[in-house]
Amino acid sequence: MTLHKAIDNALKRKIEGELLNENVSLRIAPVPNSPDYNRFVNNYFVFDNVIFGDLCLFSPGQMQALIQISVDPTHPTLEEVMKALEIAESKAPDGHEYLNGISYWMVIDDHFYQIQHVSIQSKAMEEYFTWLLRDKTNIIGQNEYVELQAEFDREQIGGDLGDISSIEIGGLIPETTLPSGTSIAPQDSDGIVEFETRESLGEKIAASWAKARKIIEDIFGEVETEKLIASMPADAALDVRVNIGYRATKRKFNKEFMGNLAAGLRNAPDGELRVRGKNGEIKGDDARLSTDMTIRKMSSTSSLLELDHALEQMLEVHRRFLHDGKIVD
Repeated sequence: MTLHKAIDNALKRKIEGELLNENVSLRIAPVPNSPDYNRFVNNYFVFDNVIFGDLCLFSPGQMQALIQISVDPTHPTLEEVMKALEIAESKAPDGHEYLNGISYWMVIDDHFYQIQHVSIQSKAMEEYFTWLLRDKTNIIGQNEYVELQAEFDREQIGGDLGDISSIEIGGLIPETTLPSGTSIAPQDSDGIVEFETRESLGEKIAASWAKARKIIEDIFGEVETEKLIASMPADAALDVRVNIGYRATKRKFNKEFMGNLAAGLRNAPDGELRVRGKNGEIKGDDARLSTDMTIRKMSSTSSLLELDHALEQMLEVHRRFLHDGKIVD
């Protein structure tokens, strides 16, 4: 069963006597580990082998800050006008909720495309579709789940994923968590993970702190990460690069290992990612397959996309990827 067919079947299921495709409330799912938030598929369109839709995130009863723009003619200066502005929080109007994010997605057979929102990335899609297909409709078994696998840009890596020997994820941390010049390389029987550190200062390092810290936490855990941070020198930055590779003589292991790695990297933050393969090291903003699209918005001041145009553009991306050999039909 393709992902397209599974979702189509789920939307046609009856729950409590009602079809999921006719009742939005039946499509509202809790967010794991975030009980105050919910996700749901709102708009969607089903075609022969294509499903297109959006996924919305909201928190019931959430307050939003509002600023009252009122200019009192008795205030002659800008400074006095600014002092007169009031800020308060307000709930959404009755029958409404504030949305925290909208992500647009498309499924063609087993190909999945997404216009991500910072709060709705691939992990969120996996969780939602696992809930929809397993917990809500029993389309898949109770021991099964949805896992998306990152597709790498064949032009950047010089072949398919099996041709990669290592992947490097980089990020700057605005504190040094190890002595300058230190390198550590924990190893196991199947793979090797290396850290290269060097001091550096710059204005951009602060923005990369959360991303790089996440890398450290994933490897050492939160407790050990806190210990490392506590021992850092002041006014230093750490350029952390994580190399993930393999050591094996059998080609079969190569493809299996790197295939699993592609699944693991599906939720890695966007950013610098290098791959080393048969054509040597290639540097790019991100070696995962992606492209820029220009999609019309509902208005010049809107953050919402025109659904018809978003679908049209995503279908064109799929066509181009097929034509260029970046994916296989």
